[in-house]
Amino acid sequence: MVSVITLAYNQERTIVNTIEGINAQNVNFEVEHLILDDCSTDNTEGVVDTIMHKGKTNIRYIRNEKNLGPSENAVKALNLCKGKYIAICEGDDYWIDEHKLQKQVDFLEQHPEYGGVSTNNRWFYEKENRYKDSILEEGVVTFDTLSKSNQINSQTILFKKELIKNRDWIKTLKIGDWAIHLLVTSQLPYYRLPDITTVYRVHTGGIHSLLKEEHKLRNRLDVLMAVLKHVELTEERKEMLKVSIKSALKKLIAYHPTDTKTLRKKYFDFGGAIFNKTLLKSYIK
Repeated sequence: MVSVITLAYNQERTIVNTIEGINAQNVNFEVEHLILDDCSTDNTEGVVDTIMHKGKTNIRYIRNEKNLGPSENAVKALNLCKGKYIAICEGDDYWIDEHKLQKQVDFLEQHPEYGGVSTNNRWFYEKENRYKDSILEEGVVTFDTLSKSNQINSQTILFKKELIKNRDWIKTLKIGDWAIHLLVTSQLPYYRLPDITTVYRVHTGGIHSLLKEEHKLRNRLDVLMAVLKHVELTEERKEMLKVSIKSALKKLIAYHPTDTKTLRKKYFDFGGAIFNKTLLKSYIK
């Protein structure tokens, strides 16, 4: 069985596309579709309910009694999954390849040395009504690569459930999907297929895509530090994470050159000498 997670919040306008792309999957195995509505204030529930009453769907709809936030909602969803493999497609993204899941399951069954398999992606910029293909090279995607930057669009991934047993620490993070990818690839690498199978929607309601760079850096630091604390890593990988932390911290200092006391208090254990007054001048443009 494959479990597909859809995290939804105020997505009455887009979730039909999400559900249709998942329902259209042509597979030879069972698929369960978990939709976790994080206490939407629009008609997301009504839209999903209408689709469910039409039949021919495998949706398990859960509405949270209170708003949990994306990462805690994701961990809740992961806890409910019954499948051997888990896929993700949030309520404003959608799949465009009816063979996506079959290709991915076949790959992992044939290549047990991988912890998950992703694909390429298409970006949809709503404001400009414009599409752009995101093509990355086919091949292995390692923890080492992902520790430098998150190269996985989560609506493209399928990963092994058995590799995410330790996950409660993800609840408080703003970029929970990146933390999941690092957790999985700390044990087994991903593989990227060349196919474009999904669409990621960039719009004013998106949580991460339109964040200011400073906030992205803070969120990035929180993920890297959490992985360093909670994931079992080799000494080499720990040092690699520390390098990524220092790189992000230097950029953050450049955004807040007058707030180094606050930054020093939170990040000193990782930044150390970075906060030397002489060095600080070199980071501040």
